[in-house]
Amino acid sequence: MEVISFKVNMKTAYSDTALIKGGWIAEEKDKLYYKIKDKYRYNYIIKSFGKIRVSEIQCILNTEQKLSYEDMFEFNFEDAWRILWNKSFIPESLEILIEKNIFDRLVQNGWKPAVLGVIEYVENGNYLSYYYPAPEGENLYKIVDDNPGDVLKLLVKLKSLNIL
Repeated sequence: MEVISFKVNMKTAYSDTALIKGGWIAEEKDKLYYKIKDKYRYNYIIKSFGKIRVSEIQCILNTEQKLSYEDMFEFNFEDAWRILWNKSFIPESLEILIEKNIFDRLVQNGWKPAVLGVIEYVENGNYLSYYYPAPEGENLYKIVDDNPGDVLKLLVKLKSLNIL
C-alpha cells in the first residue's frame, strides 16, 4: 500500500533509556526521539498527562528539507513498517495518510457515508474504521483504524475489506 505517512498510537511510552538503547536519538528528552533507517524517518513522540504517558510513532520519507504533507512522496507502508519493527505488534490505533481518493470504492463495498466526507465501517462489532479528507492537505485522505490488530497483518485486513 502506497502512503504519504503513517502514525501508530500506543497506550504506553518507553523510557528514555530504553529508546536510546534501541537506537532512537533524543531530539527533546522525554518528548521527541527519531530514528533514520534506510530511506525513512521515524519519530517517536511521548505525550504526558500527569502520570499517564502515551506515545506514537510517525513515519515519513526522510528528506533533507522540511516538506508539507502535500509535497511529500509516497512510499510502501509494509516496507517502512518491517524496517522499523519486523515482528508482531498490536497498537491502540493506526492512521494512514494517502493520496488516492478511494471514497467511491468504499461506498460500493458497503461503507456508510457520514458527515463531512467521513465514512465509517463496522464489521460484526469487532472494529470501527474511518476514512475522510485529511486536515494535513487538500488532496490527501486519511484511514483511521481504532482496532487495527497486528500491524503486520494490516494489509490482509484492508484487502478483506476491499480497501486495497
